[in-house]
Amino acid sequence: MNEDDLWWRTLADGPLMLALFDAGECLRQANAAYRQAWGLAADSSPGWLEMVEAAQRAGVGPVDPPERRGRMVQRGYEQAWRDGRRLWWVEQRTPEGGLALTGVDISALAGPRPLTGQLLSAQAGRELLQALLADPRAWPLSVATLAHEADPAELLARIRGEDGCMRLDDGRLLVMLPSTGPAQAVALGERLGALTLTEAIWGESAAALIVRA
Repeated sequence: MNEDDLWWRTLADGPLMLALFDAGECLRQANAAYRQAWGLAADSSPGWLEMVEAAQRAGVGPVDPPERRGRMVQRGYEQAWRDGRRLWWVEQRTPEGGLALTGVDISALAGPRPLTGQLLSAQAGRELLQALLADPRAWPLSVATLAHEADPAELLARIRGEDGCMRLDDGRLLVMLPSTGPAQAVALGERLGALTLTEAIWGESAAALIVRA
């Protein structure tokens, strides 16, 4: 493989989210990372509004509906996504009037972690979990799930200062245990009354880990 092939293969299969829309706001090209983020099939070419509405119905994509696109030449902005990631986007107009987009996951650069004593909502919890998954200092990382009947106040009094606690969509409680391997997680799980313990896998998303938990 020559250098040009390696360069384009890296763009096509790498973590950057890349897309090109035409002047009519229809998707013309997108790499795998962009399509996965929006839940798009490999051969689909939807219009922008169609794509946004489909993502909202499917429960993927950004938390808040994106602003209607203006005619500015270039802009950058941050977005919270339903899977817990925080993404930074750069949009740039092409000479033909289309739009080129580049997105990068900046979850590891998120703000200070919530203080102990807070029961996080599902969305805030996914964002914290994604930030931990992207932070090498938090590894090994485990999560513990507790029944929805568990008393949040009692649970928050038992967790460590570096741990986070969130309410899942199904009502269960999930405790994030950074810098905690399997053996230590077992001991902490017994103290917390955990139903299950799950060790994170490097490279997975917060959404994927929650599904396994």
